[in-house]
Amino acid sequence: MTAMIDTILNSTNAALIIFAASTAIASAFVRSPLKRVAVGAIVVLVAMGIPVSVRSLFGWTVSAVERPSLPGFFLLVALAVSAAMGWQIARFAEFRFATLVLAVTGFVLYPGAAGFLNYDTYVIGYSGYLLPAAIAVVIAYALWRGYLLTALALNTAVAAFLLGAGESRNLWDYVIDPIAWIIGLGASIAIATGMVIGKFRTGEIAASSQPSAGIGETPISH
Repeated sequence: MTAMIDTILNSTNAALIIFAASTAIASAFVRSPLKRVAVGAIVVLVAMGIPVSVRSLFGWTVSAVERPSLPGFFLLVALAVSAAMGWQIARFAEFRFATLVLAVTGFVLYPGAAGFLNYDTYVIGYSGYLLPAAIAVVIAYALWRGYLLTALALNTAVAAFLLGAGESRNLWDYVIDPIAWIIGLGASIAIATGMVIGKFRTGEIAASSQPSAGIGETPISH
């Protein structure tokens, strides 16, 4: 029973990534949310049946992305649902906040854990109050802003760590994973780029709408 649960949990990241990607592509051709969901489910099943060497395509994807963190799982579910429903998820303030938190958290964790810094930040996930305090601050801010899904994801991650629900005994593994960081970083960059382009276009429109003085005329000053 435990082995089956582990297999399901380990497959979650791969299934959600394939489903969300295929559903997003299908949204360009299919308007019905139900049909998009059907396309996503069929693609996941097809990936399970395509052999690539000794594994299926789905099996290779599972080994590549591994088990998601709880916030990573919530993020992938949100992306899958938005792709199926055709929502512009980047317009939601909570999505922008959550992806920014994941992007910043990844920069705190992975450079040190990969050896690019003199201090390995991964070790603070085993004990101490620094990481729990930081998570508590993020949860408190999320609750204050009404970002209930973000607060739920982090609280669930902390609860899973305290209950020993996963194999790891490091709190970092429950609050972030590489896939969540990549998605959060990519989404944050895309959102920031869109905001800059939007402000630039707004400035261009405002400038073009200003009346210009004719030839030989003196602009009126107020």
